[in-house]
Parts: sequence; C-alpha cells; structure tokens
Amino acid sequence: MITRRYFIYVHMALAAFFLPYLLLMPFSGTWHLLKLSEDQTKSEAFKITGVVPSDPLAKEIFFREEFKKQNIDYSFEYVKDNGKDFTFRPTSRVYYTATVDGDSILFTKVNPGLSRRLMEIHKGHGPWFIRTLEIAFGVALILVTLSGLWLAFTVQNYRNIMLGSFALGAIVIVWALL
Repeated sequence: MITRRYFIYVHMALAAFFLPYLLLMPFSGTWHLLKLSEDQTKSEAFKITGVVPSDPLAKEIFFREEFKKQNIDYSFEYVKDNGKDFTFRPTSRVYYTATVDGDSILFTKVNPGLSRRLMEIHKGHGPWFIRTLEIAFGVALILVTLSGLWLAFTVQNYRNIMLGSFALGAIVIVWALL
C-alpha cells in the first residue's frame, strides 16, 4: 500500500531534482517579458551559390556537406526551415543560420549571450538531452502538483485553503480562455 510518507518522499525528491530547471523557466521568461537584453552577436561565416533541396533529408545532407566543404566542424541536430531562412538547431549554443537570396546562400554564425541561451532552452530549442529532460520535467511537474494537492487534502487544516485556492486558480484560467 502506498503511504502518505511515501508520497511525501516522492513529492520532495521530484521537486528538489527539478528545482533548478523550475527556477530557470520563470527567470528566463520574466527576463524576456521585461524585454531585458537577450544579446547575441552575428557575423557572416561564408557565402555559396546553389539551390537548397526541398526534400528534408536531402536538405540536411546538403547543409552538412556545405559546412564540411568550408572546413567548419559544426554539428547540428536538425534544420528549422522558414522558406528562405534556415536555422541549425540547437540554438542554445553557437549556431548558424542560412538565408537564400536568389541563387546565393549566406551563412551567418550566431553567438548567443547567456540570457539568449537561457531563453532558447526555455523555448525548447536546446540540445536533444535538454529537450528530453524538459519532457520529463513536464511529467514530474504534473506528478509533484497532484501529489502536493493530495497531501494538502489529507490534512484537515489545509483542505479548505487548498480547495479554495485551487478553485480560484481554475476560475482565473477559465476566464482567461474565454
């Protein structure tokens, strides 16, 4: 049988493990919403002539070959395609973009500052491992929240304030959606 003590242990362990990431999200989000500096420096890396393939796999191979031809040791996980603009992710570290202009393609090297790197992780544009951790964080946050609600509900003195706060929060969310 699962005991209250076990729930407290799981609640505490999950919350403590993900606390650094949990703090990162409001920190980077607030930084962004207050329009504080999300600095980055850009510099032209190289320019080529050619046509970007439309097939996603061919496109990825094309870009990887172009970096090799330029003797640039650069590894990217995937290409974000916006028509004539391409971003090579993850963008939470030094990365490249490419822009098509007629038959030429301009590659730009982007060096994001710390605040920009944090925002890119916040938006899910970090490396595969971090994106996987973000999924685990989402699941853990649901579990921590539900276990916290259950733990509060099991204590008579906390039950009314928990139910009232939960109801008020739910009303605010429903109102915001309408």
